[in-house]
Amino acid sequence: MSLQRTTFSTAVPDTAEVRSLVEAARAVDGTAALNEAAMISINHGGPERQVTARFAEALIGYGLLADGHVQVVVDPDHRRSGVATGIVGELSDHPRSLAYWAFGDLAGAKAWAAACGAEPVRKLLIMERSPAGPVEVVPPPAGVTIRGYRAEDAEELIAVNARAFSHHPEQGAMDAADLASRMSEDWYRPEDLLVATVTDADGRSRLTGFHWTKQHDAETGEVYVLAVDPEAGGGGIGRALLTAGLQHLVDLGKRRVILYVEDDQPRVVEIYRRAGFEVIHQDVVYAFPDADSDRV
Repeated sequence: MSLQRTTFSTAVPDTAEVRSLVEAARAVDGTAALNEAAMISINHGGPERQVTARFAEALIGYGLLADGHVQVVVDPDHRRSGVATGIVGELSDHPRSLAYWAFGDLAGAKAWAAACGAEPVRKLLIMERSPAGPVEVVPPPAGVTIRGYRAEDAEELIAVNARAFSHHPEQGAMDAADLASRMSEDWYRPEDLLVATVTDADGRSRLTGFHWTKQHDAETGEVYVLAVDPEAGGGGIGRALLTAGLQHLVDLGKRRVILYVEDDQPRVVEIYRRAGFEVIHQDVVYAFPDADSDRV
């Protein structure tokens, strides 16, 4: 394929085309080339900058830039021909100032990083529990109730999420608009979101944590978000929420459960290991130690 016959554009692409391209790449790579945040952004107005690559009118590549991070997907039949480099060049005049997601940290990404001098600056572990059952359900601490989500929980849930993930660049930033966007996705079901509440001496109830599970397909579920208010941490609420959510997924017939966790959270990783999860692969963010050269 000649790169000279490839056209690049910043026009807003058809979302169905992008999804089809992502699925074509997934079929070969075994992992998604764009993360959930990217797909939500595409479905709800688009990221701050996006670029498409076309060959004979067919979409063969797509890239986006959001919060200084680049994500790129190239059709498997058009790789190693400069498409990704062309997309990155269209996304920014200073590509070495950006960070790059490598989902699955595949051999191609590692080779690119080695050739360009990029280094891993963040690792996101993907863990799996398979088969999913049985689950040893841990009862909640005294005074704590686990129940299904209600619309009036939204404000408290957002506040707990912000405190629990103050260290997390994406999850901790969730606001009311982000929550609404996630809840408008096709996979959302309110019964899959469990919350933990505690009643104080005055009879007032407050939300102290939540476990948002997600159904991918008939076989696979996900520990989508598990959060406990730091002010209530260490009392067993997290384990109770985790096991309640796992049992919920088992009751739905899920044979495997996955989750994503930062590798710089060893205590959390160990909690998941004790619950039967094992690391199956990792996503990596690469960045450049200096930005003296713009060659990527």
